[in-house]
Amino acid sequence: MRKIYLLLSMVLMAAGMVAQDSTKVVVPIVEKPLWKQKLYYGYNFDIYYHHDSRQSKKENGWSISITPELGWRLNDRMNIGLRFGGSYEDTRTEISVESETGGAPTIQNLRVRQGSWEVTPYGRYLLKRIINNKIGIWVEGHLYAGMKYPRVTDGVTKGTDYDGLRHTINYGAQISPVITYQFNEKSTFQLFFSIISFGYSGSTYSYVDPIDGHRYNEYTNDVIIFSGKLRNLLSNQFIPGLYGIKFGVQKSF
Repeated sequence: MRKIYLLLSMVLMAAGMVAQDSTKVVVPIVEKPLWKQKLYYGYNFDIYYHHDSRQSKKENGWSISITPELGWRLNDRMNIGLRFGGSYEDTRTEISVESETGGAPTIQNLRVRQGSWEVTPYGRYLLKRIINNKIGIWVEGHLYAGMKYPRVTDGVTKGTDYDGLRHTINYGAQISPVITYQFNEKSTFQLFFSIISFGYSGSTYSYVDPIDGHRYNEYTNDVIIFSGKLRNLLSNQFIPGLYGIKFGVQKSF
């Protein structure tokens, strides 16, 4: 009889446990859609100030650019994306212009304001993560193409590089490091080290000759071993007062 009571007690306890488990609400784990896992967007800012006090030219200027971006994570180590943005630059220049008659040079004071736009497709590869995987060291390669529209607001352009200048087309390719810091699951800060860069750059200048009135185009090309700022620094020709920073934030959906 005692065995029967013990068996019935065990059955009742088991039934109670099943009933208790059946009342629990099971919340299914909903995985993000693929596009939310892979797609990201961001904003980048480039602030720059410089002054040049060489004998033939004295120059002070600043520029600021805002560049939104849209990217796609191929895997844990590789991203591709596209940046498109614009910038504004304001430069005041004092130039010594040689006299056409062989006399003493004259001083030209110019103020040049120019707006520009640029489109930049890029690819990025993660080299290493450090400090609890918060900081990422990347190498980025990108192509770029854009246009500048200079406008002289003060001064006379005769005898200067701005004489008849209408616009400048810039293009090229570049490889440089990028450092990122992950704030949380959705936000990442990034810092660009464009001072250390390798690549190629070219420009096309369109200007109207003030004498014959015809439009001409000139081309320049340059292989970038380091950026101009770093080359000047290594060759002891660094121009004092050359400051700049480029940074941004990436956001996940």
